[in-house]
Amino acid sequence: MDAVRPALALALLALGAVAARAESTLAHVRAAGALRCGVDVAQAEYSTSDDHGGREAFDGDLCRAVATAVLGENATIVIQKFPDDRSSMDALAHGDVDLLPTLTDDFTHAAHPGIGFTRPVLWDGVGFLVLGNQPAMRARQLSGKKVCFIAETTVEESVRAWFGREHLDFLPFPFQEEGEMDAAFATRNCTALAGDRTRLAEARAALARHGRAATLLPEQISQDPLAAAFRNDDAQWAAIVNWVMEALVQAEASGVTRANVTTLAEKQTNGGGAELRVLLGKSQQAGRVLGLENDWVVRTIQATGNYGEIYQRDLGSGSALQLPRGENNLVQHGGAMLPLPWK
Repeated sequence: MDAVRPALALALLALGAVAARAESTLAHVRAAGALRCGVDVAQAEYSTSDDHGGREAFDGDLCRAVATAVLGENATIVIQKFPDDRSSMDALAHGDVDLLPTLTDDFTHAAHPGIGFTRPVLWDGVGFLVLGNQPAMRARQLSGKKVCFIAETTVEESVRAWFGREHLDFLPFPFQEEGEMDAAFATRNCTALAGDRTRLAEARAALARHGRAATLLPEQISQDPLAAAFRNDDAQWAAIVNWVMEALVQAEASGVTRANVTTLAEKQTNGGGAELRVLLGKSQQAGRVLGLENDWVVRTIQATGNYGEIYQRDLGSGSALQLPRGENNLVQHGGAMLPLPWK
């Protein structure tokens, strides 16, 4: 029995340390009055694992949503930029930032010690960009054509795998630098530019600014889900980040928008569906279990709008990128975004 007591004491001390850490992120953010967000502005010549683009505005809105839920309407976010996935993950794991709003949720990243993920907040994937207005063109028509991509990246792997599966030949044109690749594409030294669709939408917007039209082909040849990432030693913070992202999607599914959220919240005092009452803060459940105010969803939607509003403003028809929602639409509209029940 005496031999057991020291081990039990050590176990209790360890549990106490874990509990202290579990409270640290929310306490730190509130004490600082600001949420520190890491934004990946990866450049493919420096990173072999990421060729995304055009996410800074989207990332900023997701950060603002979490900050508002935690700090209220006057929340402050501090953006720290990183050149690649690895440096942003290391910063998160070491406590230099509190949140990475979009990080590829794959085996390599998920196996990084100390990091957890929400469900996907953005579905990206490799596609093709061609010059000119060619709405009828399909990816299979690139057979035998020269395709540009950054060498030794997941984009190259996806392109080679897709042409192999489709039993098509193509002329690979690999580059080490994005600038050289974009110049080759703009001067028609390759028929198509391959990359993640957010990156291609950004390239299309840049060409449009110089009076050049380009078409994003409809096919997406790989799946690249991006999720919000947090340190996994803090259960309360993980729950907060997860449910903020869920709230944005559920708000869209429930028809709750930036314009009507205040009115809807007021109407809920006189009844309404149980799930909507929880979402709009008319139940103790929404705040108490997370350590937040009960109306945190209302304040969040007032600050950022729902998921669809954020997407349209930052990536879709309201932005320069004009990126179709595709899988980023709600399930009932043919996409992959399905909120968890609020009950």
